[in-house]
Amino acid sequence: MMLGRKQSLKGEPVLADYGPEEALNESADIEWVNMLWVRRLMRFCALVSLLSVSLNTPKTFEKHPPLQYVTFCCDLVVTFLFTAEMIAKMHIRGILKGEVPYLKDHWCQFDASMVFFLWVSVILQVFEMLGIVPRFSYLSILRAPRPLIMIRFIRVFLKFSMPKSRINQIFKRSSQQIYNVTLFFLFFMSLYGLLGVQFFGELKNHCVLNSTDPNYITINSLAIPDTFCSVDPGSGYQCPEGMKCVKLELSRYIMGFNGFDEFATSIFTVYQAASQEGWVFIMYRAIDSLPGWRAAFYFSTMIFFLAWLVKNVFIAVITETFNEIRVQFQQMWGVRGHITNSSASQILTGNDMGWKLVTLDENKHGGNAPKFCHVILRSASFRLLVMGVILANGVVTATMNFKHDGRPRRVFYEKYYYVEVAFTVFLDLETLFKIWCLGFRGYYKHSIHKFELLLAAGTTLHIIPTLYLSGLTYFQVLRVVRLIKASPMLEDFVYKIFGPGKKLGSLIIFTMCLLIISSSISMQLFCFLCEFTKFESFPEAFMSMFQILTQEAWVEVMDETMLRTRETLAPLVAVYFILYHLFVTLIVLSLFVAVILDNLELDEDIKKLKQLKFREQSAEIKETLPFRLRIFEKFPDSPQMTCLHKVPSDFNLPKVRESFMRQFVYEVEEDETEGVKKVNEVFDSKIVYRKQKPVKILTDPPKVRNISTNLRKAAIQYIINDSNNQRLMLGDSAMIPVPGKGPLKPQGTVSSAKQLRIDQKKSIRRSVRSGSIKLKQTYEHLMENGDIGAMNRVSSSRSRPQDLDIKLLQAKRQQAEMRRNQREEDLRENHPFFDTPLFAVPRESKFRKVCQLIVYARYDARLKDPLTGKERKVQYKRLHNFLGLVTYLDWVMICVTTLSCISMMFETPSYRVMETPALQIAEYGFVIFMSLELALKILADGLFFTPKAYIKDVASVLDVFIYVVSLVFLCWMPRTVPPNSGAQLLMILRCVRPLRIFTLVPHMRKVVYELCRGFKEILLVSILLIVLMFVFASYGVQLFGGRLARCNDPTISRREDCVGVFMRRVFVTKMKLQPGANESYPSMLVPRVWSMLFTYISTYFLAV
Repeated sequence: MMLGRKQSLKGEPVLADYGPEEALNESADIEWVNMLWVRRLMRFCALVSLLSVSLNTPKTFEKHPPLQYVTFCCDLVVTFLFTAEMIAKMHIRGILKGEVPYLKDHWCQFDASMVFFLWVSVILQVFEMLGIVPRFSYLSILRAPRPLIMIRFIRVFLKFSMPKSRINQIFKRSSQQIYNVTLFFLFFMSLYGLLGVQFFGELKNHCVLNSTDPNYITINSLAIPDTFCSVDPGSGYQCPEGMKCVKLELSRYIMGFNGFDEFATSIFTVYQAASQEGWVFIMYRAIDSLPGWRAAFYFSTMIFFLAWLVKNVFIAVITETFNEIRVQFQQMWGVRGHITNSSASQILTGNDMGWKLVTLDENKHGGNAPKFCHVILRSASFRLLVMGVILANGVVTATMNFKHDGRPRRVFYEKYYYVEVAFTVFLDLETLFKIWCLGFRGYYKHSIHKFELLLAAGTTLHIIPTLYLSGLTYFQVLRVVRLIKASPMLEDFVYKIFGPGKKLGSLIIFTMCLLIISSSISMQLFCFLCEFTKFESFPEAFMSMFQILTQEAWVEVMDETMLRTRETLAPLVAVYFILYHLFVTLIVLSLFVAVILDNLELDEDIKKLKQLKFREQSAEIKETLPFRLRIFEKFPDSPQMTCLHKVPSDFNLPKVRESFMRQFVYEVEEDETEGVKKVNEVFDSKIVYRKQKPVKILTDPPKVRNISTNLRKAAIQYIINDSNNQRLMLGDSAMIPVPGKGPLKPQGTVSSAKQLRIDQKKSIRRSVRSGSIKLKQTYEHLMENGDIGAMNRVSSSRSRPQDLDIKLLQAKRQQAEMRRNQREEDLRENHPFFDTPLFAVPRESKFRKVCQLIVYARYDARLKDPLTGKERKVQYKRLHNFLGLVTYLDWVMICVTTLSCISMMFETPSYRVMETPALQIAEYGFVIFMSLELALKILADGLFFTPKAYIKDVASVLDVFIYVVSLVFLCWMPRTVPPNSGAQLLMILRCVRPLRIFTLVPHMRKVVYELCRGFKEILLVSILLIVLMFVFASYGVQLFGGRLARCNDPTISRREDCVGVFMRRVFVTKMKLQPGANESYPSMLVPRVWSMLFTYISTYFLAV
């Protein structure tokens, strides 16, 4: 194991090989099949075989007859080579006997099967060329396994830098998770399949004309559009006059393959609905045929469990599996290879926007340009100029439009061509200027410069008149992507997604290989179907399978294929498409999500460093009070004084106000003089001094003590330190130094360069004052006897530096909280209006305490006795925790808000709240209860200028807004609500009321808070989406603008003839019904209209 680890660090990993012959090395005394050039030849033959089978269809041969002989020759040569390789390996390794027999190796079995199907394909093509087998024959299915030969080319890359047993263990554990979630999916599929049969059964009732013969149904017998109906007058849809509800007994090939007739068909329909493709039509069919509640309950729960829950569980499992595999590889081998120069020249820098890695440019002066050119290159003005030019280029291109009025297309883009030449010349000069300043080697080593150079070369070719508005237009529209560099935050986000392109690129290659293989297999399975264009050649088959991957009308592809196959093969066709759809939508797309999420994750070391820096930064920020409280600092101090009428010896050392203390405190520097130390030692000692014996003199001298300034300041400092220690014993907020850190910050109660000392020899007991913070939680770093000096002993230990950093951050965060409390205490001492609700309710009044008691009263859900600490035996613990989730007042408001929202659900245009007293009860009740709630909370905690003010976040502003809207509506109660009026706006704003429940329930509020925290990432994704949409929309306008026009009459091809009216068919039903004898398709008279597609960039935006 250690040897393997060392080799991995040297860059020579031990590879676990999943291809048997690739494990051998080329040498002189080895068999020819294991030589390197032979293995490469076999891989090339695999690609040739895949290309050959992709061209082997009747329609392809019909369009290009020589391809029949080309594919036959290629297949013959490839078959002979693979056969020779198989015979040689059998001779070397043995067929069934030997150390590694040929037929007992899985890869060799796969190779032998591919050789077998190659011979079958060659023989079948001979019969087709001789005319023994017709062109469109079922026997072409025998070629379907041939595209799997692509695996021979891919498996050479299945090498991992880990022992094979470890890899097998990882894959086994990962496959077990996927197996479990697959069982979870099959359970819900079976459950809803059974429920569908029991709930609905056969849905075959249609509205037809009264004169219709049930045994002779034509398309003209149905309603327009075709409508399902119910034979029960009390439920479902009832046919109009002149029509009756009849059960149609038609073939599945006419009526369709979905339904709930039996379990198999129900499973098929459930999967189709769970893919969210056309499920609403199936639901409305059930609503029209049966009582509506059945379909509403069935389909809503099915979409929730199958379409949302199971799909997201699949994504979560795939993401977790991918992360586990990545972690396992990192834990096994660590970082492989040497550290490159590019990574070594990166530093972590931080500012107000956050922390990020910045690459140091070591070759700033690699070119031949003078120094002032480098200054221009690095200046912000130069970058802004380039970004402005690129933005102007995008805006000018977006104004391009075309008209189909007979003028040639070049008339519309002639002016844009000269403008494009000017932009191209400027940006080419910019590229040359950068190469001149940095040198070509220094310029080309940056990825962004490679992209710019590619754009410069492509756009230079694009301005050649014969190539303008051709496929090279891509280079011109991709300039807009450079605008991403204007936002460092967006640039960093894009780099996280696309920067580590190895994983994402490998996944894209894997998806393309899967599409190619599945398209070739599907083409060989269904190319024999006559007059079916979706799989007649490889391009059509590729687009059909890609359409299924995107889940856009994939059911249509499946149904059209099933309609053209035999009744016995139709279920197999359905199973084939469902398995493919299941794999590509739940696994392949989940892999994309997993890779992107993994790219968004930072490296572990950078993540830890960023978290530590963020915690430290947040700890410093939290020291500052909100602005609504800092405003009191602008007013002069006016503390309230108290007169004591008892002897001072009856009291302990009184509490000294912090604001008063700062006027006399002696701030100890680190480099204090020896004289001061001696003075301090005098007060720290326990020597008892006696008074001198009085001497009687004739005159009384003045009672003045001549002492030094240091002794006087030290005495005051000793008194204040004694007071601070007593305040700490009582649980008050005092200044505690943090080990290993510098002096306190300016947000504290003392200056930023100095700190107070606390007597470390005084014992500290637990807090008994109500409202104080528990010392066990807050002062975890203090010893039981109150010794703060233990912190310094801990700080000197370097055994666990990571734990020490976390403890230091925790201590700093606690200290920041204490500083906040201290500042609040100062304001409370010096400003009589601080913490007084509405500046009228006294701070310690009984009325306010009663209001606070009502507001904060809640159910005690503690399972432990607060006095004894023993766990209480209670039943329904979850119910107790649920009751203690919020206060009693909030529970009342949740119930009142819910009832008022339910009342609003009964409002209709004819049953309005303004005219219905029953609905007004809930409206009056909501306003009255919310008025009482706001009054109690404001009288208890204040409105705005108090520490626990009601309006302190967005949720409280939303509450006030909802209350004001409800109050105005209740006072106004408009009888008429005209469109686009203030009354209508007020009615719309009432719909915000249910959001109150989100602000009252803590768990819901947390979800909304986390969603709002991710707004920045959502905004970045939206900007990236808009940029990419603009790129493709601009490309579409330039490439196809003015070329896509047609008449709505398919028989007209010229604009001059697109006049008058014509009979157009009307869509009636999805059933494959034909008109009867002497009948025609239902149609209507419509005018001919000549329409143009995608003439402006806005229309392309909608299309994209």
